[in-house]
Amino acid sequence: MTSQFNLHLDADAGLRFELVTGNGDVLLTSKAFEDEDAAIAAIWSVREAAAKGRIVDLTGSVPENHLSD
Repeated sequence: MTSQFNLHLDADAGLRFELVTGNGDVLLTSKAFEDEDAAIAAIWSVREAAAKGRIVDLTGSVPENHLSD
């Protein structure tokens, strides 16, 4: 199953989107948008950033498989 973006109204009638995995896990919930066009533009922005974005580890830890001997 593939992931999807779900648009919905929140409790304050703001339009939000969620990125949901194929098994139903919610990976992210957006901020509230005033209209559908703005929410859809943000979805396209997230899709592009995810495809091209770097992973930056700000935790200060180093995974075991990256330790030098």
